[in-house]
Amino acid sequence: MSKLSNRAVVIITFSAIIIGLLIVSSDYLKEKKEKAYEKIRISLIDKKKDNTPKNVTEEPKEEPVEVLPNGYLGILTIEKINLEQGFFDKDNPENNVDRNITFLPPTNYPDEKNGNVILVAHSGSSSIAYFKHLYQTEIGDIAKIRYKGKTYIYKIEDIYTETKDGDVTIYRDTNRNTLTMITCTKDDDTKQTIYISYLQNIE
Repeated sequence: MSKLSNRAVVIITFSAIIIGLLIVSSDYLKEKKEKAYEKIRISLIDKKKDNTPKNVTEEPKEEPVEVLPNGYLGILTIEKINLEQGFFDKDNPENNVDRNITFLPPTNYPDEKNGNVILVAHSGSSSIAYFKHLYQTEIGDIAKIRYKGKTYIYKIEDIYTETKDGDVTIYRDTNRNTLTMITCTKDDDTKQTIYISYLQNIE
């Protein structure tokens, strides 16, 4: 009976030691675990901090490009004749003289240095005759193009006619940004009229 009791005491003592170690180790591991999570939380917080080096000038952010309605590349406005009409980019299927003002393929974009924006449209009385009142303009009148969030302001400085034979010669100062508008001559189906305008300002 005494041996059994001693053995029981040893087992109980050993079990108590094991349980004690487990409790201690559990607290230790729990503390380690908490510290590990704390490090992760700190790490996540650090990632949110602004790590931009001090005294370094940030590059200016590009302003978003203005999106024009209907997918237009630009909008031509001539207030004198109440014209405000968009036009499409060169490779757009809608860039067709039988549908819209045409942005002629050999043309330049308004922001190209010394470039020539060439716009062609019908005159007459049809719904696609966007240049039907262009004959009412004269030297000194203003035409504007809205393009990429800016307004390019041009002044008409020359108007001349040519025979309508499929070709047109554009006479302009190649050292200046130009807007060239071409349409059929009013009351003369054999002629076409060319309006040469030069850039005055950008707003």
